[in-house]
Amino acid sequence: MNKKLYSVMNWPEIEGIVYAEASNPFSLLGSHSIKEGNLIQIFRPDAVAVAVKVDGKNYELEKVDEAGFFACLIPSKKKKLDYSVIIEDVKGKTISYKDAYSFDTFSKATVFKNFFAGMEYKANEIFSPKLTSIDGVEGCLFTVWVEDAIRVSVVADFNNWDGRIHQMEKIDDRGIFQLFIPGVTAGAKYLYEIKIRGQKVYRKFDPYAIEMSKKPEDCCIVMEDKLEANIVKFKTKNSDAPIRIYELNLDAWSKKSEAKTYKYLANDIISYVKKVGYNYIDLMPVAHYLNDKTYGYTTVSMFAPSSRFGSPKDFLEFVNEFHKNGIGVIIDWNCAYFGTDARGLDKFNGTNIYGGLKPILEKDETWDVYTYDYYNNCVLSFLYSSLYYWIENFSIDGIRIDSLASMLYLDYGKEAGSWIPNIYGGNENLAAIDFIKKVNKIATKEGIITIADETSGWIGITKTFDGDNLGFDYLQNKNWTEEYLNFYEQDPLFRKGLYENLTFPMVYHFNEKFIQKFSSADLYGTGVSLYSLAAGKDDEEKKSDLRTALAYLYFYPGSKMIAFGQDLGFDMTNPAKKEAWELVDENRENYIKSLNGFLDKYADVFKNDNNEDSFEWLENNNATETVLSFARKSAKGKILTVVFNFTPVERKAYRLFVCEEGKYKECFNSSLKEFGGNLAKTKTVYRSDREDEHPDARKFIDIDIPGFSAVCYECEAYTEEEIEENKILKEAAVAKKNAEDKAKIAKELATKAEEEARVALEAEKKAKQKADEAVRAKEEAERKAKEAIKASIRIDEETKLRLEKLRAKLNLVDDKSKKSTSKRTKK
Repeated sequence: MNKKLYSVMNWPEIEGIVYAEASNPFSLLGSHSIKEGNLIQIFRPDAVAVAVKVDGKNYELEKVDEAGFFACLIPSKKKKLDYSVIIEDVKGKTISYKDAYSFDTFSKATVFKNFFAGMEYKANEIFSPKLTSIDGVEGCLFTVWVEDAIRVSVVADFNNWDGRIHQMEKIDDRGIFQLFIPGVTAGAKYLYEIKIRGQKVYRKFDPYAIEMSKKPEDCCIVMEDKLEANIVKFKTKNSDAPIRIYELNLDAWSKKSEAKTYKYLANDIISYVKKVGYNYIDLMPVAHYLNDKTYGYTTVSMFAPSSRFGSPKDFLEFVNEFHKNGIGVIIDWNCAYFGTDARGLDKFNGTNIYGGLKPILEKDETWDVYTYDYYNNCVLSFLYSSLYYWIENFSIDGIRIDSLASMLYLDYGKEAGSWIPNIYGGNENLAAIDFIKKVNKIATKEGIITIADETSGWIGITKTFDGDNLGFDYLQNKNWTEEYLNFYEQDPLFRKGLYENLTFPMVYHFNEKFIQKFSSADLYGTGVSLYSLAAGKDDEEKKSDLRTALAYLYFYPGSKMIAFGQDLGFDMTNPAKKEAWELVDENRENYIKSLNGFLDKYADVFKNDNNEDSFEWLENNNATETVLSFARKSAKGKILTVVFNFTPVERKAYRLFVCEEGKYKECFNSSLKEFGGNLAKTKTVYRSDREDEHPDARKFIDIDIPGFSAVCYECEAYTEEEIEENKILKEAAVAKKNAEDKAKIAKELATKAEEEARVALEAEKKAKQKADEAVRAKEEAERKAKEAIKASIRIDEETKLRLEKLRAKLNLVDDKSKKSTSKRTKK
């Protein structure tokens, strides 16, 4: 080795470069002006020979270390040389390029001021790879934040994924590394290689990557700064009107439709969504992810749309197509937690600088995730910037934040002793609460809606930002769903025991601005569908019960969300069952279309959802028959009366009490033939009546309610003429009834009198007969008496004769006796 060259080289620093442990490679590599001339040092482990071209002249570099360290002294006193590097690699190929270490222009510290303060809303413009030109040379500026790293390198297809070739310069002690690499163009694939204490090396995705490659490469892609596409804005609906959201997972839909690109997915989804009448879609996480089992919730790139279906530009066109068709696009923006994918944010610098709390999620206890560290300002800037990026670059119309409870509470899903209380000794995550409020303020400013998936019962989710209120636009009503599904899956015979499940949610309904839902969180991936849970002895009854459940969702106050496939009664998600769609008949689509159209037709009624006066129970105490009814009212007095029969038994002549006098005409019936039922449309008008004439007397209509059904009636109030007519008719009816009652009484009296007369005549006839009998009896008695007198006289005469004879006989005997005695005396 040239002794002069040997003497000017810093061998300890060279060792740091060779072992790839240099955090300041610019202090050694590149061109450096020294008193002996200009020292050029190049480290290319993949080269067998290296030369530099300066001012048209080539200079061979000496290989001073077998690891691939080359150096030479050039007789030049210029502080900054303009040179090119020429290498011959191990395959004999000659490559010429500009040396990255000849461009020592770095970002100033002021660029990162807001980032470290947690106030940077466009951190992606700082950290995402930036195609730029320095000194007339085109290339890409790479910037990354990695605290406590010994060395960070750009590894890419342009350096054969060798982390020793492009070691980055640490330009800020707080962990900012930067390197401009000449010649890098859009489409280059790269990762960051991070070396930490203990000699461990990690290859990580760029947290700010705005495009990702498809499997199996799994790397980041350098992309143009701007998406070269026109953004089509969507006019957000009046926030007072309930929105109807179709929730779907693009991967599941692609399996159903075999559409594998954003373009064809858009065409296919729009065709269905527009046909049946939803006005929003909610995309389960569309930001890039690796683990299909988590349905996208373990996001690995908070800025890049999933590459499964195309590029970021393709996704923008996807959103544009929905906007052109009047459909808003909401995305699940997962700022609550991140997964443990090896190339993701987990242990990004060997420790979790992006977060460290490890919750057990209610969504899926098997998911291995960490919550973000909301106390770290750099993490806040990262998340705020992600939100702005999706809003400004893709014109999304709303976000849904999943598992909000895991953000709000330090002890969420954790064992005692594994978490640290806040400064007040409580379990609230104060930094996360402030972060959530800030997110909602940003959303309000940008005109997008925010939806919370929160299950802990936090008060004030959708209230303004005072105190603990968080400021969301909507809260998914998981309790309503659980209560209803627990009721719904029961045999109809036992539903009466859970009747209160239907009525209790109204106790708290007006405390928040709710979305009622049958969403992925309730049914996704379980293989369970609304149809499979439905009651009924046969397919016809189960479909009727399904239609009743969907109607209950739609008529109940609040916005609506329903998961992909469940609106038709199928589980399409685990995996998406293409064959299920072959079972979809026109009736099912007509039904959900009719429900969505009904909300549009009666928009004045349903946009009054958040007003307590918009709802009135009419029947909420009939568990025995399991019939439920309520009224929905508009601010202008329009009234819809809805009645539900949750059993298969038809309720004939059911007396339904109503809140308004008027004419009730059926405007919806889930049992119509066009929906798969067996009833034809009816034009029957039910005129309300009162129980009595008192002004406060309950008003009612008598109706027939089909089994497993939902029926809605539109009330048309009586006109003054009809009121007077009703009065006259009622008075006439009362008079007629009175007359009829009197006639009935008179008839009854006449019948009674006639009966009494008949009885009297009968009695008279019987009396005469008895009198005749008595006369005859008297005559007979008199005759018999006469005969008896005669007999008595005769007997008396006979007796007298007999006595006389007896006396005569006795006298004769006596005379004889006396004579005999006299003779004996004489003797």
